[in-house]
Amino acid sequence: MTSLEKIVRKTPIWSDHQDKTFENPARTRKYSSQFNSLYTYRSNELKSRVLKLANPKWKDVDVNGEKPKFIPKVLDVPFLKPVYIIGTTLADMKYKPNVLKEVELSVQGHFQELNQIKGNTKTHKSGIESMRRASYSDPKTDKLWLEDESGRILLTGDLLNEKIIVTGLVIGVLGIEVESGIFHVVDIVYPEAAEQKPIPAALNQDGKLLLCSGLNISHQSSLDKYEILKSWIFGDLGDQRAQTVNEMILVGNSVDVSQVEHKAKTGKDKYTDDYGAQFSKFSVEYLDSFIDELTHSVPVCIVPGPGDIVELGLPKPPLHKSFFNKSSRKGNFKRLTDPVFHEVNGLRILISSGETINDIMKYIIPNINDSEDIIDESVCNDSRLRVIEDSLLWQIVAPTAPDTLCCYPFEDKDPFTLVETPHVYIVGNQPKFETSMVELKRKNGDVMPVRIISVPAFDESRTCVLLDLKTLACELLKVDI
Repeated sequence: MTSLEKIVRKTPIWSDHQDKTFENPARTRKYSSQFNSLYTYRSNELKSRVLKLANPKWKDVDVNGEKPKFIPKVLDVPFLKPVYIIGTTLADMKYKPNVLKEVELSVQGHFQELNQIKGNTKTHKSGIESMRRASYSDPKTDKLWLEDESGRILLTGDLLNEKIIVTGLVIGVLGIEVESGIFHVVDIVYPEAAEQKPIPAALNQDGKLLLCSGLNISHQSSLDKYEILKSWIFGDLGDQRAQTVNEMILVGNSVDVSQVEHKAKTGKDKYTDDYGAQFSKFSVEYLDSFIDELTHSVPVCIVPGPGDIVELGLPKPPLHKSFFNKSSRKGNFKRLTDPVFHEVNGLRILISSGETINDIMKYIIPNINDSEDIIDESVCNDSRLRVIEDSLLWQIVAPTAPDTLCCYPFEDKDPFTLVETPHVYIVGNQPKFETSMVELKRKNGDVMPVRIISVPAFDESRTCVLLDLKTLACELLKVDI
C-alpha cells in the first residue's frame, strides 16, 4: 500500500460561490482615479458605525461639569469645550516614504540623510534592531492628525501613547481643544464591528486545516524540510494528526525571489537584466510539483505574498495559472487573492499573507536612532498579537494602504474595510506562532468571537499550525528530523 492510500480524509465543504471581496480583474481596472475616493468611501462606511458607539458612550459623560457634544466637522471644534469628533487619522512620521523628499536630498547630495530615510543604514545588529532600521517612527517628532472633508486637527494626550494608531483609521475622539488646532484626547471609540454570518450546523464538521506560511523556496534552498513536511501529510511519519487534515493552506511567500543572482550589464547588452525574469525557474517548478503531489492526498489553497511572483499592489491577485502546469489541472487546488475570505465547512476565514501587519509594525517600533526603553516589552518579544487584534477593532484589513502600502486606487469601494466579521483571522509570515480568541461587541449586545492565528514562516521555524474546524482550537506542528 502506498503512502497516498494510507489516509482517507473527509472532503472539506467549500462554498459554491467563490468570494469576490478582494478580486480586482485587470480587464476592468482604471488608473485615472485619485486615492481620495478610497478614503472617502472608507470614511462614509465607518463614520456612522463609529457614531453608533460614540453617542451612547459619551452622551452622559461629565467633563469639567459639562456634557460633551458631537461636532460634525473638525474645523468647527469650539475652544475649551468638551466635544467629540470623528475623522480619519494621519500619522506624520519622519522616516515614512516621501518621494519628493528623496528627490530633493539626492539633488542636493545629502546621501547620508537619504540612506537614513530609505532605511539603508548599515549595521551588524539583527532581530528587533533590523525592524527598527525600517521603521517610520521618530517619537521625538511624530505627530498624529485627525482629518475630515473640512480640514485637520492635531491630536495630543497621554492616552495616545497607550493605543496603536496608524494612518488610515476612522475613529471618534472625546476631548477638548486646548490651543488653536490642538485637541487633547481623553477617550477613543472605534467603529462598530460588522455582522458575522452564522455557521450552518450541517456544515460544522470535524476536521483540521494545516496552515503553512513562508516556504520561501529558492534555487539555494535545502529541500529536506519540504520533503519531510510532505511525508508528514502523507502519514509516513506516524503522526495520527495527519489523518485529520481536511485542507492545506499556503499563506504567502511560497517562493523567494530575493535569492536570484543577476549578471552585470556589459557591452551592447545594457537593458536585458532590468527586464529579465526576477525569479528562479527551479523554485516555481518545485513548488508546482510539491503542490501537485500533495493534491493526491489533500486539497491545497495558495495565497500570494510580497515575496511571491505577483503584483506589488494590494489586493494581490491569485498567482498566475501558468506557474502551476501540473497542479492547476486538479480540482482540489485553489489559487486565492491576498487578502481573501475563504469559506470551508461554513467557517468564514479571513487570510492575509502578513504584509499589512508587517507594515503597521513600522509605525510602532521607533527608528534605530532612538533608545530601547520606549519599546513595549511585547514588541521586543516579536509579538504581533495585539496588532492583529486591534486591526479587527479598527475594522480595516489594510489601513496603511495607500499611505505606505501600494494598492489599487479604487473609486467606488474600499475592499479593505470590513463589512463582515470573520470567524477566523489568519496572518502569515510572522515571527512566531500566537493565537487568541477576541470577542467583538455590537451596539445591540451581540458578541462575535473571532479566532486569531499568527503563523510563523516555515522556512525559518520548521513549523505549521493546525486549526480545528469545529472547536477553533489551535496547535503548533513541528516538522523536523
